[in-house]
Amino acid sequence: MSIDHYPNRIQEPSGRFLEIAEREVGRIILDIHDGPVQNIFAALSQLYVVQRRMVQSPDPALDELERIRRSVTLLENALNEIRTFMGAFRPPEFERRDLVAILEGLVIQHEELTGNPVCLKLEGELPAVPLPVKISFYRILQEALSNAVRHGEADHHTVSLRCKGHNVIMEVRDNGCGFDASSVLQQALTGHFGLQGMRERVSLLGGTFMIESSPGLGTCVRVIVPCGDNDQSLSCG
Repeated sequence: MSIDHYPNRIQEPSGRFLEIAEREVGRIILDIHDGPVQNIFAALSQLYVVQRRMVQSPDPALDELERIRRSVTLLENALNEIRTFMGAFRPPEFERRDLVAILEGLVIQHEELTGNPVCLKLEGELPAVPLPVKISFYRILQEALSNAVRHGEADHHTVSLRCKGHNVIMEVRDNGCGFDASSVLQQALTGHFGLQGMRERVSLLGGTFMIESSPGLGTCVRVIVPCGDNDQSLSCG
């Protein structure tokens, strides 16, 4: 087990940095959509036309037709990969949606992509948290679920959310193969960017990051983040 402690308060400049960084990612995604995606779609449209004409031709050049077919397949795969990337890095309506709805959407997306069930447990009520907290919880859950599948070979996940005092707590557990947490956390300092990113996000919010794991016993990622001074709350029922 390894625990990192940070001051228990949201750091306003850091929160603004997270929001600005997320908006910059959104701008990059928009550039990808308006540039490469549109060009790939246009190329596909032209290839579809040529392919149909060659099929209808009384003497089609079979080699050329096969080359076009392979090109269409490659372009379709590239377009699907870009769309998947855009969906992962442009979460919908962060400003208008509450934290619970945002994480529920991510859970549904993960289940559809992997076929793995995710049990989302909401205990009591959650406060209406600031935008940087929404962004960070989304990114941390996204990374934790992805790591569990890619590295831990997990096929079941449990995500719990609760509020204790002035903090919001999220735990992400899986039934994967587990790992030596201390060793991996040391590697994070030299290149394990996913885990390092989770730690840094929590640090910027003045929270506490914990990870518990051991071979054969799965993994638990725990994040404790101050929720600010907002008195509004959201039902977790």
